[in-house]
Amino acid sequence: MATIKAVIVDPNGTFRNTEIESSLGSFQAVVDGYIEGVFGNMATVYVNEEGLLKRLPYNPLATLFAKRNLGRQGIVLVGTALIVGPPDDEGNDTDVRPAVVDYFTQED
Repeated sequence: MATIKAVIVDPNGTFRNTEIESSLGSFQAVVDGYIEGVFGNMATVYVNEEGLLKRLPYNPLATLFAKRNLGRQGIVLVGTALIVGPPDDEGNDTDVRPAVVDYFTQED
């Protein structure tokens, strides 16, 4: 299975660049459960599909990213978020874009 570059954003405000196997099981391991995708032109953010039901902690960094960069104004993301690039023409996940990495590494 191929690997892709990604950013993992934790609810406590930490984030890290990583390479991850591009598989459902690997994505589920990061978010600790079934995945739900939040899709945009710049990126896809995967979170735990049952995060709100499980009362996972609010993820302010991932939520702000989705609002600013994916146009998801009313969204609230909880739990650990896995950010990858937008799907390719065949629907496969792609490497996270450098602009997304820059978003998280730039200081405000």
